Amino acid sequence: FEKGSSAEKRQLNILVTGGKMSKASAVARACGRDGHKVFTAEIMPYQFCHTRFCGYVTKHYVLPRPTVQPQEWEATIMSIVKEQNIDLIIPCTAPIESSAYAHLREKLPANVRVFAFDGATSDELDNKYTFNQVLVKAGLPCPETAAMECLQDALDFFKERESKPDDGKKFIVKPAVYDPKARTEILFLPIDDKHRQNEYLKSRNATKAVPYVIQEVLQEPEYGCYAIFNKGHLTGFEFFESAASCLVYRQLRKQYDQVKELSAGLGKAMNLTGQLTLDLMHTSDGKLVPIECNPRIHSAVCTLEGHKNTG
Repeated sequence: FEKGSSAEKRQLNILVTGGKMSKASAVARACGRDGHKVFTAEIMPYQFCHTRFCGYVTKHYVLPRPTVQPQEWEATIMSIVKEQNIDLIIPCTAPIESSAYAHLREKLPANVRVFAFDGATSDELDNKYTFNQVLVKAGLPCPETAAMECLQDALDFFKERESKPDDGKKFIVKPAVYDPKARTEILFLPIDDKHRQNEYLKSRNATKAVPYVIQEVLQEPEYGCYAIFNKGHLTGFEFFESAASCLVYRQLRKQYDQVKELSAGLGKAMNLTGQLTLDLMHTSDGKLVPIECNPRIHSAVCTLEGHKNTG
């Protein structure tokens, strides 16, 4: 493990949230190892999470859940920021909480940074359709994707495809925004039984408030990448093999340069500052393309721990 020198220029008071996560303890250690003063926080019932016992942590806080008690959560964060003169907040939280930190930026004092995208950028990246359109506009490779905000959107999409020569593509329908409960009962469309297909599309109950996407089915294996950006520049990167039920703490070299270049292009196109994770799969001709973006930290940061620039 190499000790960095970032605190020699200025020692920061850093709040790392999401203490139950391995990524939170890795970030806390990296910042503390550099000489910064580290505080941690996590929601109930994880008041005794492992990160609070890290030797680099000065004090640990217990937070209300931002999804259940948003006003109390915001007030608690503000209180910690004032009490400890926090300079930087690094969210390492569960996916459902990460949006709250993106939208927190605008309410904090001007001197306090949140190392996450602003609310509008986070929402754009988190939505599978608007993220896909970012890739399209930037000229970056991506799967065919259509928005579905009502049943008619889906009916029109498949009717239009029927009027064209069959290219052999199949499509899945999935929530536009992260929803682990909606990952069951997946059909590869179109199917011959049109009544069953239409009933399936109807059962998704897509609305503007709960949008879905219709996305081209891609081929395994699935990969992921974690990227760190500062003012549009890619400053940290990791590439790894995806695993549904466990984390793979090792770097994948195959196609590493290709995905790194794609990530750098995305950062430049959107002038990003923050962290994101891309899920990638292969088209029928073998091209690796992003299927969705998670605008938040990933546990792959653990493989970067020990590098002198991580903290």
